[in-house]
Amino acid sequence: MAELDPISLELLRHRLESIAEEAAATIERTAISPVVTEGKDYSATLLDGAGRLIAGGGTIAYHWRAASHAVECTLARHRGTIQAGDVFLANDPHHGGGLHPQDVMVQRPIFASGELVAWVALSAHMMDVGGMAPGSFAPAATECYQEAIRLPPVRLFRAGVEVSDVWDVFLNNVRLPDLVGMDLRSLVAGAHVAAERLAAVVEAMGSDEFRMGVDGLCLLSEQELRRRIATLEDGSYRATTWTEWEDAFLPVACSLTVDGDRLIFDYEGTAAQAPHFFNTKPFIVESAIMTRLSALLAPDLPYTHGLFAAIELRCPEASLVDSRPPAPIAAAHIHVALNAAEAALQCVRLAVGASPNAPARERLTGWGGSTALGLSVWAGTGFDGVFDTWIMLDGSWPGSSAGSHHDGLDLSSTLVGSDARATFQDVEILEAWYPMLITGKRPRPGKNGVGAWRSGGGCQMGLTPHGAERLTGEMLASRQWLPLPGAAGGSPGATTALTLRRSSGTEEAVSTSASGVVIEAGDVFEFACASGGGFGDPLDRDPGDVVADVAEGRITEEDGLQLYGVVVDAIGAVDIAATEAGRDQTRHGRLRRAFPPVMPVADDVAVPDAEPRRLYPGVAQRGAIAVAEASGAPLAIAPRHWTDGCPFLEEPYRAEGPAVVVRTWLDPRTGRALHVDVVPAGAARAFEVMPFRWVSAS
Repeated sequence: MAELDPISLELLRHRLESIAEEAAATIERTAISPVVTEGKDYSATLLDGAGRLIAGGGTIAYHWRAASHAVECTLARHRGTIQAGDVFLANDPHHGGGLHPQDVMVQRPIFASGELVAWVALSAHMMDVGGMAPGSFAPAATECYQEAIRLPPVRLFRAGVEVSDVWDVFLNNVRLPDLVGMDLRSLVAGAHVAAERLAAVVEAMGSDEFRMGVDGLCLLSEQELRRRIATLEDGSYRATTWTEWEDAFLPVACSLTVDGDRLIFDYEGTAAQAPHFFNTKPFIVESAIMTRLSALLAPDLPYTHGLFAAIELRCPEASLVDSRPPAPIAAAHIHVALNAAEAALQCVRLAVGASPNAPARERLTGWGGSTALGLSVWAGTGFDGVFDTWIMLDGSWPGSSAGSHHDGLDLSSTLVGSDARATFQDVEILEAWYPMLITGKRPRPGKNGVGAWRSGGGCQMGLTPHGAERLTGEMLASRQWLPLPGAAGGSPGATTALTLRRSSGTEEAVSTSASGVVIEAGDVFEFACASGGGFGDPLDRDPGDVVADVAEGRITEEDGLQLYGVVVDAIGAVDIAATEAGRDQTRHGRLRRAFPPVMPVADDVAVPDAEPRRLYPGVAQRGAIAVAEASGAPLAIAPRHWTDGCPFLEEPYRAEGPAVVVRTWLDPRTGRALHVDVVPAGAARAFEVMPFRWVSAS
């Protein structure tokens, strides 16, 4: 294949990315809804003539793979009739749409010398697209037909002429036609800008050279990502999580096979599709995976179709991750999709942790926090008598899990790479636009995820009606009962809390999937986003860092003693001797309370004098024996899982709600926590690390 030289390729890459960003900026300048202009919930994607992703712009990278799917479906439906000046719209994930019905996909083909050479696809969150609930998120929906007007790929413009019938049908079915109509036109404007700019690039280069450059960018991205995947230990890695619905837990199970330069994610064991609004599709899961995988393994590579060539998804039909109509899908991009993506990335992290040659080991963290949400949608009529609806995007900001030698970040889902999602909306803009006042906003204090390195705190924020007699809300939150696990002995994070404080002085807990929640004038609704887990045993945290957390108001002095075993004297200084003695006593107490190992290994077993190769942070392989790195205690003989030789604690996570247990595997010599799992009662171990070198060591 003919190739462009590296400098020409890099110039092309930057021209394409600049065009995508200019198109995205056009959306922001033209739209009027705060969810777009302030929350930045928009994107612009450039694709080649076949719909392959070649560059993305805007805040929501999650859209970019979905844009490719949308164009592929438009080509399949309209191939042979597509012409210059056409503009298409699709919003149904079941039939060629984007991430969910509100994220409409506007697509424009780009021609050069009469040949279809590229596409631009743009997406933004439309504040309402009809259905049974304002804002079109309907937790009570049991079929997709109840949620929104759903369109397969249809024309908004034909050969440059507006198809008014389609506009009329679409806007006739939404609650805010003027607002949504203008936001939709912002996508058309962005498409026009991108089409002009990209057509000029193709004209300057020539169609053949442009295609050659696009092929080169895709191929180089693929080759380099494959090279980095090849640094991971071949083997099998598993992570299971659960999506909540009221007091039920629906499993989302992922097994990763690292096979040379390929990653194969298999979701066998995931629950069947459900009559709830969070069913999803494989292309959405794939998009969610890559936005996270690229941050871990490929933050410097062009985000192109080539990255996706190195991964394979296996999703059972009619499951939560590959749903079919009439499965509701209004939240197809959040609860299940993000759980599936985070489970996949946790498998990759487990592989990284077992791979001595993986550069990503220095960026190792616990679970991503994108599923630790406190989202809600509200509707009401203000002073001016005008009905409005809005989404509290601040509820999408949890506290991130901690990492190896790094505390987590407040109000961020991840410690590693770009957290490019919707951004914080200005409080004064929200209060000026919508009939409410914000009563407070801060990072959530309290223990969150404790460990040698602690998690960050999620967003804690309150609102009350202002200029409206009442507001009605739909809850889109998650992790009310099941927290995110910690890593390497770190404790689980905090769970989501939604609270309604009535003007009468009473207080009510609100379900994360509640519909029709009403707050009257004087009431306050507060959400507190969950957090990720800690990293490392909390008893290994530097006492000075604990004292600093107390000084900052993150935790109390009593928390410092109970959670971290840190004793301070009368003047607030650490009592080193008392702290060390208390921590030793706590570790030994763990061993006294622990259940015996599933498959104990004699403490005096002959451990080979082989170079240690890490299986998991704190656990190493020596020949066919797994040992605790700090103490040298033997834990398992291959091919048994290393936890089988650990005494373990099993304790309730909390007294109320559905039963959730915290399972802590301990170093049998010292009582140090090696890993802490958190699962629904009765569930098996939720993770597995089986590199082939370990399995074959026996």
